[in-house]
Amino acid sequence: MHTPENIARVNAVGLMSGTSMDGVDLAACSFELRDNTWSYTLHHATTVPYPAAWLEKIRSLPGLHAAEVFEADAALGRYFGGLVLDFVKTHGFRADLVASHGHTLFHKPSRGYTTQIGSGAHLAAVCGVRTICDFRSKDVALGGQGAPLVPVGDHLLFPEYEACLNLGGIANISLLSAGKRIAFDICPVNMALNMLAERENLRYDDQGKMARQGKLLPGLLEQLNGLSFYQQQGPKSLGREWYEQEFAPLLGQGSAADLSRTVCEHIAEQHLRVFGQLKPQSKILVTGGGAFHTFLLERMAEKSQKVLTVPAEDLVKFKEALVFAFLGVLNYSGRVNVFDSATGSVKQHVGGAMYWGDVL
Repeated sequence: MHTPENIARVNAVGLMSGTSMDGVDLAACSFELRDNTWSYTLHHATTVPYPAAWLEKIRSLPGLHAAEVFEADAALGRYFGGLVLDFVKTHGFRADLVASHGHTLFHKPSRGYTTQIGSGAHLAAVCGVRTICDFRSKDVALGGQGAPLVPVGDHLLFPEYEACLNLGGIANISLLSAGKRIAFDICPVNMALNMLAERENLRYDDQGKMARQGKLLPGLLEQLNGLSFYQQQGPKSLGREWYEQEFAPLLGQGSAADLSRTVCEHIAEQHLRVFGQLKPQSKILVTGGGAFHTFLLERMAEKSQKVLTVPAEDLVKFKEALVFAFLGVLNYSGRVNVFDSATGSVKQHVGGAMYWGDVL
């Protein structure tokens, strides 16, 4: 355990698998605490696309028997462990710990559970590094949404921004309100846009070229904006179950280009509602895969009249992996890494479970 006042350099690997299933993000980072101020360095980062067999397996898991889910959980943990082992050896990075988000399979905080597969025990056994995982379960047990967790990193690593927006599979934002960091999920982004791109045999809509060519479907836009989730007050979170049951069925009819154009307008309008909570000159940091969707960002900026700051490519792509590495460091040093103001839990706390390993 480190001293309460300052923390000398801690090396951590953050591992993230998001809802858009683009692949597994790995980030080799170091963190230091000096005079109550955190600093970080992102040394190396990469995305390893899921092999086709793993994509098929993960997508099928929600409908399989429990024993098959547990078997896949262990196998995915071993797969993650192998990725970490290769990653640190390739870059000669000496890791003090691995912080793994895992891959969210089920997320039903209203019913008291959230499940991220990719067993931390198996990950640690393969790579030999102390592993911190299962960051969301304790928060759900304390009555929270188990999400979003990134706001702690936003608050401590990026204090110069009034708001940090992640355009991932699902958009989420953290912002300062009455001196507190609040956060919530906004709406689907890459889950929907990537699904529509796949209908045209594309992995994703490069810079939003397909969406730019489409025409707006006013009826569909009204249906999307009318979904009941958007009337709820935060903290609130979305999961794949909600997307598949409520959102995706509305995208069954029409050309992929028209549907993409309309989804982009929906995303822009939902963000307009959120940005209304910010001061006119607020600085907004935008990361996640959606930050590369030029057309989407144009619609968001035009609707909101806000300046959206897109940082260097590595931070755009790997901010979540960086922050989960940081959440692991906070856990390791016994510091709060979950804000109740962001998740709605009964108190702020230290989230995550640890499996010890031999430091590389």
